[in-house]
Amino acid sequence: MRLFSTALLLALACNRVPPGAVPVGSLAVSEANLAGNPELGIAAEGARRELSRAVESTGKFVLRPEAPARIRLAIESARRMSLPTGAGPELASVELTLELTSPSGAGEIEKTLSEGSGRVPTDAETSTDAEARLSAFRSAFRAALEDASRGLVWQVESRKKTDRELTQDLTAEDPRLRDYAIRALADRRNPAVVPQLLNRLSDENPVVALRAVGALVAIGDRRAVDPLIEMTRKTKPQVTAQILYALASLGGPTAEAYLYTLESGAPDDEVRRAATEALLELRRKSSEPTARRSPTEPHPGGGGHP
Repeated sequence: MRLFSTALLLALACNRVPPGAVPVGSLAVSEANLAGNPELGIAAEGARRELSRAVESTGKFVLRPEAPARIRLAIESARRMSLPTGAGPELASVELTLELTSPSGAGEIEKTLSEGSGRVPTDAETSTDAEARLSAFRSAFRAALEDASRGLVWQVESRKKTDRELTQDLTAEDPRLRDYAIRALADRRNPAVVPQLLNRLSDENPVVALRAVGALVAIGDRRAVDPLIEMTRKTKPQVTAQILYALASLGGPTAEAYLYTLESGAPDDEVRRAATEALLELRRKSSEPTARRSPTEPHPGGGGHP
């Protein structure tokens, strides 16, 4: 009886999920993606083992068969990169994505997507050995898995952080940390973080800058109107068009006047077309009798400080 109790305790200890870790019930690999990237030279079961090693090595994911969450791997590309002569060696390049799906509140399914990349020299200039090249691709694959797994961890952790911690991440060296922080802040819609988000409009990474635009629109604070107008004067027409739709969503006399000016006076055809569409949308929203009360300038209440 004592031996049985000891064995039971050991079994329970082995199944215990460490604090803060996410239990994952299954790991899936897109076999179609693998077949479409023969350079990688790995079968589905081998890819699944590497995936298991990568996610568990983060210390934030543990495999538990009964858990509802799952992680799916898809290989985007596995190819040789031939650089110009003298610019460097040939590289084995692997791009992939990991998708974490898990249940959230009200029976909904939450999806988290993380991209990863890995590049390793193939030593093709000094060796034609197929095994050496295959080894380079395996190393690039492992590096890409570690990269994507780290991104999953950062996104999961961002949802647990306070607003203050997230605003600190807005100045992180890695652009993905800044990106994930903005996404989390956008979901919370706290107007107190608007000044910090405005600073990200000039982020050196264009993806982060546009993510900040979306977050400001989600919060709906018209303090963003003038900075967004200023942003259009420094961006390419394609990006300017996206910002104009953001201005239409925020609304107000300043945004309307600027869109009206661009509709007739912008030198670029794409910008004029976008201004026309954005202006129509702004006016349509303004004329809706049942439209919700427009954001004030600045936003009232302000919420709590991050």
